[in-house]
Amino acid sequence: MNVSRRNWLAAAGASVFLPRSILAGGMRSPNDPDVWPVVVVGSGLSGLSAAYSAMQNGAGRVLVLEKGPLIGGHSQYSSGSIAAVVPQDPKKVGWQDSVEQFIADALAVGGGSGDTAVLTALARNSYSALKWLESCGVFFGPVFTAKSGLHPRCFAMPGNSAGRSYVLAMARCVRDAGTTFRLNSQAVGFEQNSSGGWVVEAKESAGGLTKTRTIATKSLVIASGGFTADTERCARIDPRLTSDIHTTANPYGTVWDGATAEILDAAQAVGVAVTDGYGLQLLPFWGGRLLDYDGGDIYVNATGERFVNESLPWKAIADKMLDLEDRSCWVITDARSHKGAMLGLKLINGIVFKADSIEEMASRMRVPSPILKKTIENYNKSVDKGYDSATGKTIFSQRIEQPPFYFGKESIYVHTTLDGIRTDEHARVLSVTGVPMPGLFVAGEVSGGIFGTDRLGGASMTNCLVMGRRAGKNAAINARKG
Repeated sequence: MNVSRRNWLAAAGASVFLPRSILAGGMRSPNDPDVWPVVVVGSGLSGLSAAYSAMQNGAGRVLVLEKGPLIGGHSQYSSGSIAAVVPQDPKKVGWQDSVEQFIADALAVGGGSGDTAVLTALARNSYSALKWLESCGVFFGPVFTAKSGLHPRCFAMPGNSAGRSYVLAMARCVRDAGTTFRLNSQAVGFEQNSSGGWVVEAKESAGGLTKTRTIATKSLVIASGGFTADTERCARIDPRLTSDIHTTANPYGTVWDGATAEILDAAQAVGVAVTDGYGLQLLPFWGGRLLDYDGGDIYVNATGERFVNESLPWKAIADKMLDLEDRSCWVITDARSHKGAMLGLKLINGIVFKADSIEEMASRMRVPSPILKKTIENYNKSVDKGYDSATGKTIFSQRIEQPPFYFGKESIYVHTTLDGIRTDEHARVLSVTGVPMPGLFVAGEVSGGIFGTDRLGGASMTNCLVMGRRAGKNAAINARKG
């Protein structure tokens, strides 16, 4: 069953509509010159974190430019997993985390090519970032192991679309601090001025008209997100990605998505170092996936056979899926697994289905029932042994045996771009010569090379919070200089 635009928007929480009071915070007289101590490009979690941190650190006035009609960026669509090194009782969680282990896991997932200095900053500051977000009214459920997370170190706010909750909570803090927002205002270029600050050229759209505005600032923070919606650029990186493959923020191509790469072109034009060669993070999304942990579901192909170790990082799973004839798979779980908050919505919208037997499930999937029964039987034997010789899988949370069974079809989506602006551990933008560019900072997915060729599960939100907070603080300090 196809998902209607209305149902998709309802299911995904696709819009963060803020009250006028939020958008009006810190408004100035139109007669004042357009000069700001700090300007932030982008209003996702990284941009909001930067704006709030800048205000907390004495910036005085902060302007946030958002090229879309709504704030929130891709963060509002996130499930909200945040990877953090948290002081815990090893007896309760079964292991002891550390900064070193976080870095080792990130490098293992990212092919050993991540930026250890930035990863160290993420790990060391992840716990304080959680507490900072809590100070905005967010609360977290118990620790869990996210996909591609390797260990139980992820936290999320319970409920549907935790990322949207983070955006709204942070937006309230940013509003109360007096930050100014300009929506439908796209930064199309920037350059350094004679005084060492930056001049931003922004195109503002209203009432069908577009005008260009020039904005001066002492400190510029780029938090504009990745380029997952830039299908042409993504296809150049991976030719297997045809135009019908959408992003996880826009699975059915029905909502506006501003995740394109114009800011990278603008950055390169002024000598900013932009990484190349780290690629994209692809993953199965939105369909049958109901679990936020490993070992409670299986993935099968069009003939009802498993084709991958479901505990592998998303990049490896996606590569296997792209090798399948229809580039899609079925995800199966049973009654005992712990479903996320999306179960009800997916059932209502015909995205996930329920069956009282394996035979019924096979019939509705249009796969041979004997093959599917044998697949599940063999998987359950592997669960009992603790090892699957066919795929090498060793993480098992349960057998798949208790009806009703839940199943849905998954396709490939572009989730994260891994190339972008080169940064150091202080969120400073680096030039092509490798030196920090004065007054220029970066945070979030627009940063490149941090994670390597794949991203540790939950670390994207960590990056938004930690580096957004650092970018805002350092931008405020720079703005206060004489």
